[in-house]
Amino acid sequence: MTDNLRQQLKTVHAYAVTPFRADDLLTVDRKGFVGNLQFLMERGIGVIAVGGGTGEIDALSFDELEWLARRAIDVAGDDVLIIPTLPGNTASACMLARSYQRMGARICLVMPPYLRGGIPDDMTGVLDHLRMIAKAAPGMPLLPYNTQGWSAEFFERLATVEAVIGVKDPCIDDHPLFRAIQRLGDRFVWIGNKRHDPGVLHLRYQMGIDGFTAGFINFLPEPELELERLSHSQDWDAMVQIQRRLAALEKLRNHFGDAMIKAGLDAVGLVGGSVRPPRVNVSEEGRAALHAELRQTWNIDVRS
Repeated sequence: MTDNLRQQLKTVHAYAVTPFRADDLLTVDRKGFVGNLQFLMERGIGVIAVGGGTGEIDALSFDELEWLARRAIDVAGDDVLIIPTLPGNTASACMLARSYQRMGARICLVMPPYLRGGIPDDMTGVLDHLRMIAKAAPGMPLLPYNTQGWSAEFFERLATVEAVIGVKDPCIDDHPLFRAIQRLGDRFVWIGNKRHDPGVLHLRYQMGIDGFTAGFINFLPEPELELERLSHSQDWDAMVQIQRRLAALEKLRNHFGDAMIKAGLDAVGLVGGSVRPPRVNVSEEGRAALHAELRQTWNIDVRS
């Protein structure tokens, strides 16, 4: 079972947004969430993470995280791997891990724990956090998210936690990740982050990642899926060309923030809507720039 799961993880991962009702920002738009999921599934997405960073986890309640996971697992059935997210709070993470396990989740994304918003000086506590989750939900595989800039040496310590079968790495600093891949080989499934400006995804595949995460895939799935397919045939030149086309969107997201993903969903007729504080919505300038890019480069009939 673990071997099949590991193989299933080696692809592009969609990180779903959490839409909120237009008339009540404190209520999840449940119909919109399901519709967005069905769009991804119909386009052939095989792995969808819910309640993660793109899903605004820090602005979600415990009950909302449970609902997102339960509904996504029900909608996906056996066709798509749903990865629900565990927060950095150890007690909540342990409780949710047990709850997700009862729902039938096959793996959890684990957000890293922080101390007063900072990275712990002694990383033993991060390992203890993961071990406590594993003990609370025996048999539940874990996919921790490295937003703490882990060293190659810490990755080696992470390998002692049996429940951890993969790592999601934002590739802010690639070098420690690549050193870890060289040292640990296939101990983990290595999920990196794409960057299309400049386009370096093909280089990260050459260095050993097994898959990547994507935000634009929520509203523009085809190019991200094509990049994943091209990685298998090692058609690096074709990957470069696609990344060049995606670079403008990457620049817009970097300039106007993660709310750009929700604006993209609205633009193609799905449900994005507003973000919860402390995030802020895309400005009218940003929305206009996004619409122009979708029309000009991707020939999308944008919804105003």
